[in-house]
Amino acid sequence: MDSERAPDGYLLSRDHVDCDRLNLQHSLWTQMFGYLLHPLIDTSNPHLKVADLGTGTACWLTDLSAQLPPTAQLDGFDLELTQAPPREFLPKNVSLHEWDIFSEVPEHLVGQYDVVHVRLLVFVVKGEPTELLRKFLKLLKPGGWLQWGEPDVPSMRLVKADPSLAEDGLRELFQLTAAQDPRLIPQWPDQLGAYFGREGLTAVETHRVQAAATRPHLEFAMHQCNLLMYEMIASRAAEGSRAQQIRALIPRAVEESKRGAMYAMHRVVVVGQKKP
Repeated sequence: MDSERAPDGYLLSRDHVDCDRLNLQHSLWTQMFGYLLHPLIDTSNPHLKVADLGTGTACWLTDLSAQLPPTAQLDGFDLELTQAPPREFLPKNVSLHEWDIFSEVPEHLVGQYDVVHVRLLVFVVKGEPTELLRKFLKLLKPGGWLQWGEPDVPSMRLVKADPSLAEDGLRELFQLTAAQDPRLIPQWPDQLGAYFGREGLTAVETHRVQAAATRPHLEFAMHQCNLLMYEMIASRAAEGSRAQQIRALIPRAVEESKRGAMYAMHRVVVVGQKKP
């Protein structure tokens, strides 16, 4: 397959396979952390207004809809909405809108939301996240909450059910794909709490999960889910012989995974409150 590099620079696909990956990833992430909204966030307001940025398949919003009264307003935003269900299939209090988060915040959205939720932007953020963070804060009402979740990719290590198991294919695959784009090993998620503090957020709390140590079956399921990304990266981020190398390594990595080897990493959710 020839390279299908996306004009918007997104490293993954937006096809049915990626929809499956996103929905499964959401389910596993929620099991790992145990919540959709961090317990610090007060959801008692029956008219709570929530924005989900980079909403993708809108699975986080549709799950949240079941936990909030029908009077809550749940808005999802993404560059394009092709991965989300048709409007007719969404809960009545969920609305989806096209907005490129790298563009200016629309004036009618400034100061409108009690909660802004962001997750898994590591593959779209170039450099560090300060500029995006400031945009997200513009959406919040005074006293509103920002919740941002990311994987800490540099913490990645290989974990095996038995020390004697092979891991060379997995190790080489990770190293080869990571070399394609600096966004594939972002350094900033581990410091996200500090970024919140520098922008004046209060009550900042960082929740770090190491599922490989506590519930390795969830880490293994997430690992299997994330293996889907490598063919997408080969198609959209790599070029020529490097793409062929990545594709050639995928079957080896899959076989090593079947025998009990997996990528494991920390995941982080940071919350903070905008000053009243």
